Amino acid sequence: MIFGKRKTIGVFISKAYAFFDTALFRMLRQECRRLDYDVMVFTTVGYRTGENYYDVQENSMFDFAPVENLDGIIAVPDSYEQDGFRERLYEMLSNRARCPVVAVRHQGEQIDCVFTDEDTAIRPLIRHLIRDHGLKRIAFLAGYPGHPDGEKRLQAYRAEMAENGLPVPEEAVCYGTMWINCGEAACAHFFSDPARYPEAVVCANDYSAAGLISSLERRGIRVPEDVIVTGFDNIPNLSIDVPALTTVEPDFNEMVRRAILLLDQRMRGEGPQGPASIPIPGKMVLGESCGCGRRPADHYRQAMRRYMTNLSRMSNRVVGMTYLSIELSACDDLNALHSVLIKKKSDIPNVRDFYLCLFDNGGSGPDRAYAKTITDSACLVHVMRDQQDHGMPMIRFDRRQVLPALAERTDEPQLFYVKLLHQRDYTYGYSVFQFYGDEVPTEFYQQWNVLLSEALQNMHKRDELQKLYEERRLSSITDVMTGLLNRRGLEEKIGPQWQRLCAQRETVAFIYFDMDRLKQINDTYGHQAGDFAIRLVARAIQLSTPADAIVCHMSGDEFVAFLPQASAWAADRFIAAFEEQLRILNEKERRSFTVTASCGYALTPLNDFTTIEQCIQASDEAMYCQKEARRAQRELPGD
Repeated sequence: MIFGKRKTIGVFISKAYAFFDTALFRMLRQECRRLDYDVMVFTTVGYRTGENYYDVQENSMFDFAPVENLDGIIAVPDSYEQDGFRERLYEMLSNRARCPVVAVRHQGEQIDCVFTDEDTAIRPLIRHLIRDHGLKRIAFLAGYPGHPDGEKRLQAYRAEMAENGLPVPEEAVCYGTMWINCGEAACAHFFSDPARYPEAVVCANDYSAAGLISSLERRGIRVPEDVIVTGFDNIPNLSIDVPALTTVEPDFNEMVRRAILLLDQRMRGEGPQGPASIPIPGKMVLGESCGCGRRPADHYRQAMRRYMTNLSRMSNRVVGMTYLSIELSACDDLNALHSVLIKKKSDIPNVRDFYLCLFDNGGSGPDRAYAKTITDSACLVHVMRDQQDHGMPMIRFDRRQVLPALAERTDEPQLFYVKLLHQRDYTYGYSVFQFYGDEVPTEFYQQWNVLLSEALQNMHKRDELQKLYEERRLSSITDVMTGLLNRRGLEEKIGPQWQRLCAQRETVAFIYFDMDRLKQINDTYGHQAGDFAIRLVARAIQLSTPADAIVCHMSGDEFVAFLPQASAWAADRFIAAFEEQLRILNEKERRSFTVTASCGYALTPLNDFTTIEQCIQASDEAMYCQKEARRAQRELPGD
């Protein structure tokens, strides 16, 4: 493993819950257990026709994946349908991969490839329509322009038609979406003019064929009586309301098996010279859509049983996900998030292990926070292992390891699914799942991750709002000029302990500071000099303030300090320290004027009726008495 002793194979695939993916994952588990390799599946979603921020952000997986640390890579390029995703995959593999790479369902010249031999797959099907059914007007419903499989199947269709001397007029080809939703457009393209109806439509995959058949039935055009429709892929249980398709069944199990064996050879420094291209033949499956096949007698009963089972499972999952969403939305911190995930683990009962990792900003202690973008450091904040709560390790590690060493199982290879957690422009971290037995991800795996991403986004927003509130609150209780608390801030800081101090009949001290001759400094040297003098007094107070004291700038040239559980000795010591600090600061600044201040304090034994205002007033009066005494001393004869 990236974090352990076994070698690790990385798999790059999008939409990791389709029928091909199931074959891929199960064969990966089987073969990699036999070969003793760990597997990391880096999964994304993203549909060509999808227009949302979530799918677009999925391409950050190419930045996150620790390609340099992998020992081998299996890639499925044609599973990436979003604009630019396939190019990002090629760029990542070309620039960063230092290990052997094998592409599956892909035919190219630069890397090892294992793929379906389109000539031995789709051409026999077209030949069956021409020779066994005697058809001549055969149309083709392709994938979207540029789709690798769709283009190869279209090319094979043209070649077979040409070999049999049959024309392919422009209107005989329609580009679709490789999905059911292209049925209406294809139906309008091929069947708008009854004089030009095709006798058969060969579709680039089963989904397109199912969509076309449904649209034809709504127009009253029967399959296969009026037109034959064929597919490709032999998707199991595609639909019970359309005829069983005549189609082509690629041997996905063999394709994946050969890819793993080839990768194993490359990882051991063996195998053929130069990039290998291994075509895997497909198998024609005759069905009702051409009239040559029949469904089993109990097909509909079995299909209905599967349908009801899946409906019940989906209904339960939807309810579970709804309540999970509600509970996650209320999480204020990671502790609450951890509790909810453990509580709701039954919503994904086939998950054996689950790890939640957040990107780390490198902070520590109370100032530690988690990033909103991919960083080099990650923190493991939640662990469920063997369906048991393993707590919140809070282990910081290099995210290029994907997981810290505690996730390693020395007694068996592991197959992990890695999914980024993000919303819109921010990527918070990633989840790592491992399933029991031959279980593979379903659509609920993706929904679980989306809900987790939303919860993390909400937590970040709450943190940001809290920080903004705290900044506003501090600005409202802080004096801009001196950086000390203002009068409101003084009362806010004293407030939480005042009732206790009064109840315990403590003696407190309030010290009042009043700078001398501020008006004279302003008139002689200007208001900037006066502001400097005020800040100098504030600095002297800060430097001499005891740890438990609270000080504030009341207004203008006046300051107040509060000492809980004080004595005359403590107050005198504070004042002496202040006067010494003020003397040192004056000498350091060497201005043309000296800043001085008068001080006075009042010791007040508290009771239930004592107010902060009364104490401040008493200290102000004490300071005024001292100031008058100093003024009188300066006016004595001979001074």
